[in-house]
Amino acid sequence: MKSTILLLSLPLSALAAVNGRCTGSKATGRWKTDGICIKTSTCKRYKGSTTNGACPYDPDDVKCCLIDECNGQPDRLGWSSWCEWTSDKNSICNTFGSYLNNKCPGGDNYKCCETP
Repeated sequence: MKSTILLLSLPLSALAAVNGRCTGSKATGRWKTDGICIKTSTCKRYKGSTTNGACPYDPDDVKCCLIDECNGQPDRLGWSSWCEWTSDKNSICNTFGSYLNNKCPGGDNYKCCETP
């Protein structure tokens, strides 16, 4: 009985990558470095671009999204901003930029990097 319950819970945990890093065969380059698995409607709201096959364990309406210009108030911040993972130690933001809160979808570890 315990093993049946464990096996039934495994597929559900595979869907937990929403708001996570992009993976899979299509997550290369910037898609893997800066991409986030979110609903396509959310990506569109943030004026991002999506690619298929980089969030393989998520529902069909969740795709890898790249956001090249963070959402500012009242407009986007511009070409010197993008959404990225704050855990990337080689990020240009760690040296030359600064992270801004509440400009990107996802959790606290996915933020807008703005450079001068």
